[in-house]
Amino acid sequence: MPYVVALQFVPGGPRVTGTWNEEGPADRRFLTWLGLYGVPGAATVIALAERTPDGLERLIRRWPEPAA
Repeated sequence: MPYVVALQFVPGGPRVTGTWNEEGPADRRFLTWLGLYGVPGAATVIALAERTPDGLERLIRRWPEPAA
């Protein structure tokens, strides 16, 4: 299944996305974007998800972590 990495500079805002067929490259992009844009206290949201056959995205990890 494809893996999607999404970057939003404002929660709920437009997304910049990339799609990979394997989790490894998608995870490396997640970490790259985290290093470039993951500033503590910023509104940036970075997510790695797996796209299911029905088109939904199953979250694998997100930065920052969702509030409990």
